[in-house]
Amino acid sequence: MIIVQRAITADNSDHLAGTDLANIPSDGQLDVYIASTQNDTTITITGPGQEPIVRASAVLLRTNGMPLLKDDYPISIPVFQGAHYVVNIDIVTAATVGVIYIYRSLDELSE
Repeated sequence: MIIVQRAITADNSDHLAGTDLANIPSDGQLDVYIASTQNDTTITITGPGQEPIVRASAVLLRTNGMPLLKDDYPISIPVFQGAHYVVNIDIVTAATVGVIYIYRSLDELSE
């Protein structure tokens, strides 16, 4: 399991760059929890084929902009070894946006 937690206050076109999830270590699942202090923040996740896998609003409003793992539902996508997934976060109105990424390998998912 790899967990990456990040907070931003400006647009970010490759939110996983420079993290342990910049390239996926093995096949598995990526859960993305996102929250914002504004309701017009959007997230787009693009896979290796350059086609958007997910395009959604970060409608989970939190006063501190951080998601709550026990209360919020993630965006879950299957991921593949060596692949680079691009997470683009677009902040329309000034906001604090928090994102928590949780990667689990296939072995961890089958336990």
